[in-house]
Amino acid sequence: MARMAAGPLAHLQVLLLLAVLLGGGGVAYGLGNLAIQLVALALLALHAGRVRRFMAEAPRGLLVLIILTLALPLAQLVPLPPAIWQALPGRELAVEAYALAGIASDSWAPLSLDRARTLVAFCGLLAPATVIVIGATLDGSEKRVLARTLVILALASFAVGAAQLLSGNRAAMFYPGNAHADVLYATFANRNSTGLFFVGAAILTLALQRRFDAKALILPAATIVLLLVGTILTQSRSSMALWLPIALFLAARFWWTKLHRDGTSKARSELAIIVGGITVVGLIAGSALLGGRAETSFARFAQWDPARAEVWEDAAFSAGQYWPAGSGMGTFDEVFQIHESLEYVSPRKAGRAHNDYLEIAIEAGAVGLALVVLWAVWLLSAMAGAMRSGPDWRRLGAATALGAIALQSILDYPLRTQTMLCVAALMIVLLLPRREAGA
Repeated sequence: MARMAAGPLAHLQVLLLLAVLLGGGGVAYGLGNLAIQLVALALLALHAGRVRRFMAEAPRGLLVLIILTLALPLAQLVPLPPAIWQALPGRELAVEAYALAGIASDSWAPLSLDRARTLVAFCGLLAPATVIVIGATLDGSEKRVLARTLVILALASFAVGAAQLLSGNRAAMFYPGNAHADVLYATFANRNSTGLFFVGAAILTLALQRRFDAKALILPAATIVLLLVGTILTQSRSSMALWLPIALFLAARFWWTKLHRDGTSKARSELAIIVGGITVVGLIAGSALLGGRAETSFARFAQWDPARAEVWEDAAFSAGQYWPAGSGMGTFDEVFQIHESLEYVSPRKAGRAHNDYLEIAIEAGAVGLALVVLWAVWLLSAMAGAMRSGPDWRRLGAATALGAIALQSILDYPLRTQTMLCVAALMIVLLLPRREAGA
């Protein structure tokens, strides 16, 4: 028992727990993020042998992507001679600011327009990198335990959120800043991230199930119903919409299993029973637990906030001002205000582009978007590998969860918290080919 507690699996479980407890608030909550990052660094030092093993054995494509991703913010911090940095797009105001501050015009400066923010962005990558590097060296059974840990943490997070709602979000709030009284936040500051967390846990619940028949799915179905209720309580439209991939994954896995075992007609009937049963139980539980809250949540689909489209328009213009070099990772909030249209100015502050691809285009330019494309190519390649000798549902479930994160990134910024970065990193670990115990 003591040996297990001192092993990499237990340490990664602790890191995931800390990420859920302390990492859901984003960059505004630096002390919580710092605690997670320091633990991550300690684990890398403690398991230096596994780090070396990962460097030697990891798929070359994944290793290169991790190195490039970590190197991007660091490269943006390298001082450049004035002839280079002053010639970069969007640096005119920086040159004027240097002159007003009395700083010599021949001073060297990095690509990033805010070094502190870019350094924070780099530090934010330490915890997910640790999950990938150490997690990839675990065997298949250990990875399964780590994935189940995430599902348990999601259920615990739901319980915390339910307690918060019972108090009208006046008690047990992790990030009480701008909380609405009727929205479930759980361990996050952003309800969209809460809902996405539940979506990822629901997909893992289905992906980790060894047997896939009506009897074996009773407990997983109860878990999924609770996570569905939690997602509805967040009132996050994007997260509720992402239950469609969950339904498709459920149907695909069940259909494949029953088709190869019982034939088409029986597969079709049992699929109808399973999906219908989960739907009925979900509706009954939703009606009992949510009351009018469910109606409020679904009514939000008929609403459209034009402010988001306005932010996108200004963000696209801002990206063009710094293209192709970018303004530096983490600098969006500093540079966006310069390019905000006067007709869209309001007492509210955007803070984020509410489209992570636009935000990356602003902060990292062509290199950042190229990295996004390369990660997408790696994901598709890993999915193809999971299908090569018959579907590996654990790997396909992880790919589905990563796809859900990518979809929500069109409307939000899920990977700007330590929690969701670690969740995404775990999905990457689960996407890797299985390692046998003792390998």
